[in-house]
Amino acid sequence: MPETETDSDLERTASRSADTDRRANGDGITGHVVSVLWNRTEGRPRALWRIFGVYVASFVGIFILPALALAGTELPPSVTGAATNVIGALVGLLVAIVFAKYVDRRPLTDYGLAFGPSWLKDFGAGSVIALVGMAVALLVNLLAGWATVSELFSGGAGASVLPFAAAFGVYTIQWAFTAFWEELIFRGLILTSAVEGLRSRWLSDRGAVLLGVVVSSLIFSIGHFPGSLETFGFRVVLGILLGAAYVWTDSLALPIGLHFLLNFTINNIYGLANFGEAAEVLPMLIRPTFTGPSQFVQVFGLVNLGAMLCVAALTVGYVALRNGDFESRLSSAYIQ
Repeated sequence: MPETETDSDLERTASRSADTDRRANGDGITGHVVSVLWNRTEGRPRALWRIFGVYVASFVGIFILPALALAGTELPPSVTGAATNVIGALVGLLVAIVFAKYVDRRPLTDYGLAFGPSWLKDFGAGSVIALVGMAVALLVNLLAGWATVSELFSGGAGASVLPFAAAFGVYTIQWAFTAFWEELIFRGLILTSAVEGLRSRWLSDRGAVLLGVVVSSLIFSIGHFPGSLETFGFRVVLGILLGAAYVWTDSLALPIGLHFLLNFTINNIYGLANFGEAAEVLPMLIRPTFTGPSQFVQVFGLVNLGAMLCVAALTVGYVALRNGDFESRLSSAYIQ
C-alpha cells in the first residue's frame, strides 16, 4: 500500500515551507543581517557599507600604495608630492570605475564627471573664485601689520629643492591631481552615497542632501588626520563649501576648481602656509613672514577662515548667476 503522510509529516512540511518563505522574504536572523548589509530593491550594498568600502579602498590605494612605491627614493619634495598624488588620482579613478560598474551599477559620469564646455566653465570659475577670495587673507595680514613680504619668486630652501619655476610647475600638477582624486572620492562617491542612504520616509530629500553634505564633510576632515580642533573645524567648513558646490551643480568641476586653487594659493601663491621648517621647501610666488597672533595668522587661523568665507560668498554668487536658485541638482542620488 502507498504510504500516507501523517499529521506530523504535514506539520513538518508546512514548517519547512514557512522557513523557506521567511528566508526568501528576509525574515529570521540571517535575513535581518543580510538586510542590514544589502539593499534587495537596488541589488547593491547599503549606503553605509558603500561609503566604508570606498574609504578603505581609497586609504589603501592612495596612502599606502604610493608610500610603498616611492619608498627608498631620493626625490625632491615637490616631485615626491606630485608623484604621490598622480598615483592617488589613478587609484581614485580606478576605485570609481570599479564601484560604478560592479557596486553602484551606474555610469561613471554620475559622479560629476560629465565633461564638456560647461564643465570647463565651472572649473575655471572655481579657480578664479579661490584665487580672488584667498587674496583677502594676505591683504588683511599685510594691512594689519601681521606679515611682511620677505621674498618674491622664492624657490625654497634645502639641498634637494628644484629651482622656482620647475618646483612651481610641479606643485601645480600636484594640487591639480590632489583636487581631482579628493573630490572624486569625498564628493562624487561618498557624498552621493550618503545622500542616497539618508533619504527615507523620515527625512525629506532636502534634509538628506543637507545632512549628506555635513556627513561627507566630517569624513573629509577625519580623512586628513587633523591634529587640532582648529584644523578639524577649518576642513569641515571647506568640506561643506565643496559639498554644496557639488550638489548645486551636479558636477565636480566647480569643487575641483575651488579645491585646486585653494591648495595652490595657500601653499604656493600667497605663502599663507609659511610656518615652520616644513614650509621652507615650498616654492612661493610671495613668501611672507608672519609676526601676528598665531590664532589669527596660522594656516588654520581666523584670517584664513575669514578668507574661506569670502570664497564661499563668491561661490554662492556664482551659483546664483548660474542656476537662479540653490536647489540640489544631484540627479545621480536616487531615492532608495
